[in-house]
Amino acid sequence: GLELRQQLNAWVEYGTMEADVAEALETLQLNQTEWLDLSDMYFVLLGAGSAMGPLRFLLSLGANVIAVARPTAFKSIFQLAKSSPGKLIFPVKAGTDWQRLLEEGDLEGLAQLSGCDLMTQTPEIATWVGSIAPGRRLTIGNYTYLDASLYVQITVACDCIIEHACKARRDTAVAFLGTPTDAHVVPEGVVAAIRENYVRASWWMKFLEAVGVLKPNKPIAAGGLHFVDTISIEQGQNYILAKRLHHWRAMVARTDGHVVSSNVGPPTATSSVKSNARIAATLGGMHIFRPMEVAYQELSLSVMGALLIHDIRNPRSAAQPSTPLHHPLCLFQATGFHGGMWRCPYTPESIAVPSVVVYYLSTLWPQLIAAGAGAAAVVQYGLCGTLPWGVCHATSLVPAAWPQPVSALLAALGHGLAVPF
Repeated sequence: GLELRQQLNAWVEYGTMEADVAEALETLQLNQTEWLDLSDMYFVLLGAGSAMGPLRFLLSLGANVIAVARPTAFKSIFQLAKSSPGKLIFPVKAGTDWQRLLEEGDLEGLAQLSGCDLMTQTPEIATWVGSIAPGRRLTIGNYTYLDASLYVQITVACDCIIEHACKARRDTAVAFLGTPTDAHVVPEGVVAAIRENYVRASWWMKFLEAVGVLKPNKPIAAGGLHFVDTISIEQGQNYILAKRLHHWRAMVARTDGHVVSSNVGPPTATSSVKSNARIAATLGGMHIFRPMEVAYQELSLSVMGALLIHDIRNPRSAAQPSTPLHHPLCLFQATGFHGGMWRCPYTPESIAVPSVVVYYLSTLWPQLIAAGAGAAAVVQYGLCGTLPWGVCHATSLVPAAWPQPVSALLAALGHGLAVPF
């Protein structure tokens, strides 16, 4: 317990998360005996197989999870459920002998008969979700993601399902996972921190700003609120439109009396992110811009899952419709674990290139030094007809029997490239 609080305080002091995140997690810890027993709670996960979804976290605490996902995701979902104290509820194709496969433990065969398509079976899914676990309170969360315009389409489909669930069951809670690359209302303390971090920025950051590489992160004041614009243009208009639809549904649902959890999560090194060399390089180098930090997937899932439970269990959380907010948008200001993006002195778009450069310099420095030395040797040989001392010394260590075959190989290569010898 003490180590957790020390780590939370360190993150708050550094600027990786806001103070109310630490307070929420400490409150959850103090009430863990009661709040972390999820055997009485039912969660509908739209996109249950998502890398950033709370499936593993919820099952590990004994929750009842209604998994909505495509058949291709269910093999891994079944494996998670099998090794957890939680209960999994899932759709299967009508008229199939799925009970036999379940009894035989044939999870691969069962996966082929399970699942549904949110894009093409939206009405059927909405009806099923509205009727499942009668008498139990549902928490329905959208954790889907698709590329380009498909993201907007699946968001609209999920929105229809969430709206239907809220109308059919008035005690339904709603959950979303916020992104740090968005425009957010932020506390006044964030505005002061941005200015302080800007003043403390290194000389090389000021130089890159002067030549137009870095752009200051300037908070915007409007209607008595403070906003930071950390939207990533590279993610495209479809991405930000889908996220805006999340915000609209969250605000409407909370106004209608539903509990709504929508916390901002940090930049996270998921397997899909790490498979993209350019994005991985950006995340790998952005720590040079204090207070930016990239979270490992396990950490991010644990913290965001814990905040979800806190929002639902704590009657005084911002997610509760009975908690007064200065403005509906302040829902997305509460408990922000943004990884330092809100408080960074420069915009996330502009820090990308320096981050990539730093990452490659720190990971490929042996190759870069070797390439630079080779280029210098070629230049010296072309201008002076001699090789650097280091190269000459290295060649003197090569056995006498080697030069002839190597020379023959080089001559053949030169002939093939039409280089005169």
